[in-house]
This record gives sequence, structure tokens and C-alpha cells, in this order.
Amino acid sequence: MDRLEDTLGYINEMELGKCKSNRAAFDFYDFINNAYIVIDCIKTIGHIFGVDNHLIEDIEDSSLVFGSKASSDGRYFEYVRSLCAVHPLCTSHQNEFLNGRQFHCCPFVTWRDNPCCAGSINADLAALIYSSNQRDRPFYLGLYVSQFERYLEKWISLIPNIIEAKNKYADGEYDRLRSEPIKTLSDYSNDVVQYLAYLKDEYCKRFDYGGDYLFDHFARVFTVEVSDGRNKMLLTKYRNAIIYSLQFERNALQNMSYEGYDNTGIKYPDRGIETTLFDSLDDPSTYESAFSPYSYNLGKLSYLEDGCNNYYNKIYARHLLEPLKELINQYVSFTNQESDEETLVLVDLALYLEALTRKCLLNKNIPNEPSFRVNVLTDDQYSSIFVEEALDENENNSTDVLQQLIEKYGGISHGEVEKL
Repeated sequence: MDRLEDTLGYINEMELGKCKSNRAAFDFYDFINNAYIVIDCIKTIGHIFGVDNHLIEDIEDSSLVFGSKASSDGRYFEYVRSLCAVHPLCTSHQNEFLNGRQFHCCPFVTWRDNPCCAGSINADLAALIYSSNQRDRPFYLGLYVSQFERYLEKWISLIPNIIEAKNKYADGEYDRLRSEPIKTLSDYSNDVVQYLAYLKDEYCKRFDYGGDYLFDHFARVFTVEVSDGRNKMLLTKYRNAIIYSLQFERNALQNMSYEGYDNTGIKYPDRGIETTLFDSLDDPSTYESAFSPYSYNLGKLSYLEDGCNNYYNKIYARHLLEPLKELINQYVSFTNQESDEETLVLVDLALYLEALTRKCLLNKNIPNEPSFRVNVLTDDQYSSIFVEEALDENENNSTDVLQQLIEKYGGISHGEVEKL
């Protein structure tokens, strides 16, 4: 589908008849080859999603576009493409066009206004053809761009049928997957690591959006041994938050949807942010946080992952953590001498605990309970998290009104803006 979209875009931008070659119509070679790619993509996708094969055969078997008495439109298109662009030295598979000869060959195709074109050819292009019989005189085959365009359009007209077939297939797959029950944590005797491995497999089977690494990251949180006992209680709270988020991730997999509170765990969303509680726990937004000046440093923590074996990169990551030590130690006990695994978990833990101190999506959606927090918020403190959102809504309304005026009148002077 990517190749289909890109190739159609490329063909739409093509300008035929402007080839700089003194003889050969290389732009036509390019056009017919890319037209074949579009046709092959549509045909293949149609077969994949079970489009009625008669619809494909009707296009290929018809002879209404090129008007060939010898064969069908599909075979004629194959013959011209082979002769002109793909196998110009030996086109031999389309026997009905060879007049009993073993093969045809084509030294060039030229536009009609080119001096090399036969004057008697009343067509857009002419393909010079030699046969395998040396007694035969070479001859010209006239080609009309409009015919190839119409043939291509007939294939493009199949796309709505493919979309319908794809939707039918997808709906069936979604129904099938929804009918397959997703296990709960209790089915694994509350073994979180095993359950995360199971959910990862289900995620890859059902969505495969590229977020499967999160399950491994969270498994590390439950297998790491902290070297400083003061971090154990803090880590337990982070683990509890992950376990809390798993019920929503399970729902998303079961329902085949990442929409709605039951599937995301996001009861209080931030405008413009589509995420889940599960995702947010791995990567709390550092926007307007104490850690925001260190986004580059935090980004290089990937050098400490198991898959990175570059010693110097690991040293660099440790070096970048030094400026953060004082900040990290406001939330956890950290020396930067811990193992790579523990370092990654402690930084994630610090980011989690820091997020619970400010107005952000994660703080709004983590329950205000001691199982998840070092300090449970008072009612006033918890309510204050949402105050900024209400103020932003008023500002948004003002901006919307101003935008509507600009669009209506095509411009507003500075003085008028001041009055507004």
C-alpha cells in the first residue's frame, strides 16, 4: 500500500513528452513501468483481501481500451511494457503479437514530433520493432498515451472494492481476536514478569505498533535488586502503579481498542495528547518539569540498555548523568555507580516520583492513594492539579474567536488585536 500510494503520487507529477533524449522516450519507459507497479500493487492487494477475482479478470480480459483483435488489454499491456521497457532485446512470451516469429526487439520508442519517428504514424509515440526473422522489414507500432491512462484508471477504479474487502477482513479479524479471551494477572498467580511476557506476545499478535519493548522495560522494574534499601519502598509504589496500569492494557488488547478510559486508564486526558497510562509510566512527560533541561542526557540512557555493547557509549551515558545526580537524589538514592539495569530503573523511578509533584497527565490519572504515592495529596492539593486546565480552556476559546475573525476578514490590524 505504501508503494501504491507513492507510485500514484509520482505518476501524477509526471510530465510526458518533455524527454530530453534526442531519440528515446525514456519518460514513457518510466511511465509504463510505474503504471505496471500500480497495477501489480492493486492486483496483489485485491488477492490478499479477497476481492472478487472476476473484477480483476474483467479488466485483464477486456479488449475495449487498446482495441487489439489479437488478444486482451492485459496481454497487450504486457507486450508493450516488455517490448518497450523491460525486455527490449527479446520479447517472446506474448505469442499472439509475434506473427509467428520467435521474438520481437525494440531499439527505441520515440515521440511523434521527434525526427526519428515515422511520419506515417498517427499516434503519440512510435515503437520501432525488429523481428527474429532477418527477412522481415522493421516496422513501427503506434502508441497512444490516453489508452494507457484509461487502462490504468480501470485498475484504480478497483480501489474502493479493495477498501471494502479490507474493511470486511479487518472487521472479521477484530471480531475473532475479541472472542479470544486475554488472561488476567491472577491466571499467572500474580507473577508480574511472566504476565508481562504473555501480554507482550498478545500485543504483537493483535497490534504490533512497535511498543512491545515497553513490556521488557517494565519486566526489568520487577526483576532488579536495588542496592540501597531506602529505594525499596519507593520502588514498590512504582511497581504498584505498573500493576494498576496492566488492567487497562489488558482491556485494550481484549477490546482491540486504545480508546476510552477502560482501555487507556486515562480518565483525565490532556488536550492534544493521545496516550495510555501504561505508556506514560514508562516515559512521563518532562515538559515543564525539573528534568526538562536534561532531555538530551536522558535520551542517551539507551546506551545502558542490554543491547548496547559499546563501552565508550556507556561511559558517555554515565558522564551525562553526573549533572542530574543532585536532582535525581531529591527523589531516590542514587550514586551513578549502580549497575546499568539498576540505573535505568532508578532514573525511571525518579521521573515517576517527580511527575507526582506537579500538574501533568500522569499525576491526574494515578490514584491518590498511599500504594502509589510517597505523599498522598489533600483534597485541595489534588483539586489544584486541574485548575490550570480550566484556565487553558478559557484561553483556547479566546484564541478560537480571534482565529475566526482573522479567517472571516482576512486580517486584523494591531490596534484591533489590542482591543480584542
